Amino acid sequence: MLFNSFGFLFAFLPITLLIWQILKQKAGIRIALTWLALASLVFYAVWDVRYLFVLLTSITINFWLGGRILRARAAGQDAKAGHWLKAGICFNLLVLGGFKYTYFLLANLFAVFHAAPPIDPIVLPLAISFVTFQKIAYLVDCRRGHVAKHDALEYLFFVSFFPQLIAGPIVHHKPLIAQTDAQNNPLFTQPESLVAGFSFLALGLFKKTILADSFAHYASPVFELARQTMPGGEAAWQAMLAYSLQLYFDFSAYSDMAVGLALMFGFKLPVNFFSPYKATSIIDFWRRWHMSLSSFLRDYLYIPLGGNRHGAVRRYRNLWLTMLLAGVWHGAGWNFFLWGAVHGALLLINHFWHHLLQGRVALSKAWNTLPDFFMIAMTFLLVAFAWVLFRAPDISSASNMYTALLYPLSGGSLPAIPWHSPMQLLEGLLGASGDVAWVWIGIGLLIVWALPNSVQLLSYDPAPNTRITIKWQIPLGLLSGLCFWFALKWMAVRPATEFLYFNF
Repeated sequence: MLFNSFGFLFAFLPITLLIWQILKQKAGIRIALTWLALASLVFYAVWDVRYLFVLLTSITINFWLGGRILRARAAGQDAKAGHWLKAGICFNLLVLGGFKYTYFLLANLFAVFHAAPPIDPIVLPLAISFVTFQKIAYLVDCRRGHVAKHDALEYLFFVSFFPQLIAGPIVHHKPLIAQTDAQNNPLFTQPESLVAGFSFLALGLFKKTILADSFAHYASPVFELARQTMPGGEAAWQAMLAYSLQLYFDFSAYSDMAVGLALMFGFKLPVNFFSPYKATSIIDFWRRWHMSLSSFLRDYLYIPLGGNRHGAVRRYRNLWLTMLLAGVWHGAGWNFFLWGAVHGALLLINHFWHHLLQGRVALSKAWNTLPDFFMIAMTFLLVAFAWVLFRAPDISSASNMYTALLYPLSGGSLPAIPWHSPMQLLEGLLGASGDVAWVWIGIGLLIVWALPNSVQLLSYDPAPNTRITIKWQIPLGLLSGLCFWFALKWMAVRPATEFLYFNF
C-alpha cells in the first residue's frame, strides 16, 4: 500500500487512526498498540501476503534471540551474550543475503562459464533491508544494556510500525518504546500533533506526486536509452540532474510523510533527511542524507571496526569499508558496489583535506574565503555524478552516461517523452522539450537551495515525549491545504508510483 494512493489516504489511514484514538481512550494503550501492530501487518501484507510469513518468522526469531542475550547478560555471562549476538547478526545477514544477493552471486559465477544462472531473479520481500538493520540494532542494544524491557507486543510494534516500516528511518527500540507510556507522552492528548502530522503528510505528498514523479519523465527515458547507446550530451546532463532531483524529492517526501504519519498517532520519529544538497562537503552530505543509516553504519560498523582509534591508515580503511557496505546494502549490483566505493573515496579525500588544512594557516585562510555556495555547488555536482551509478541499470549503461556527460557534443538526441494529461497548464511546464527541461530543473534547484526544509518550516523537534510547537499556524495551514489539494488533483490523473527507496 502506497502512502500516495487514495486507498491509503481515504481508507486505511482514517480507519486505523480513528480506531487507535478510540482504543487508546477507552481500552488503554496496550490494546491500542495491539491494534496498531495488527494494522501495520495488514499494511505490509497488502504488497504480497506471502512475505508476511517471512517478516513474522524473522520477528519471532529475533525476539527470541534478544531474550537470550538479555538473560545471559543478566546472569553475568558476557561471553554467552556475545555468542548469541553473533548468532543473531549472522541469521539476519543470511536472510538478507539469501533474498537480496543470491541471484547476483550466481549470475556472476555462471557468467564465467558463459551460462545462465539456474534460478530466476528473486523478488525481494518489501523493507527487508531496513527491517534487517533495525533488528540487528535491537540485538546490539540488548547486548549493550540499552534495552530495559523485553516485551513481545512492544517489539512487534517497534519493528512493524507502518510509517517507518518500508523505507525508514531506522529507529532504536528505547526512544520509540518510551513514547508508548501514555502518562508521559504529551502528544497523545495534544491536538497540534494531528495538525503538524497532516502538514508533514501534505508537504511530502506534494513533493512525491508533483515534483519527484515529474522529474522522472526527464531522467528515465535517457537512462533507458543508455542501455543501447550513448545519449546526447545535453540529454545526459538533463537526465543526471533530473534524477538527482527526483531522488531528492522522492526520499524527502517519504521522510516527511513518515514523520507526519507517526505524529498523527502521537509518536516522534528521528529526522532522516535534512537538506542534503545544501551540504558544503561530502562529510556534511552524509550527515544530512539518510541520517539514520549513516548513524547505524557509524555506530554498528565503523566504530566496531576500530573507528579512528588505531591511526590514520586504519581510520581511512574503516571509513572506506563502511561506505562500501553502504553501497552493497542499497542493491545487488556492481554499480552499487562502485557507488559505495566512490563515496568512500570522496570521504577519504575530504577527511585528508581537512587534515592537510590543520596547521597551515595561509592555506586554511584561503580555503575559508571560498563562498559557501561554491562549496555547495561542487558537492552537489560530485553527488550528482555518483548518482549515475546509483540509477544506471548496469555498468555499461553508466559508462554510456558518463561518456555523454564528459563529451557533451557527442551521441544522439533527447528521446521523445510521451505525456498525456488533462491538466494543460502543468503539461506545458512539464513538457518534453529540452528548453523546458532546463527551466524545470532550475525550479527544482531553486526549491532545494533557497527554501527551508519541512523540519525547519514546521519547527519539528524529534526529541521523544516533548510537545509540538507550530509557528505561523494559519499560513502553514493554507500551504498544507494547497499542497494536499494539488497533489490529489495530480493523483487523479496520474497512477501512483512507488518510492524509489522501496527498491533497496
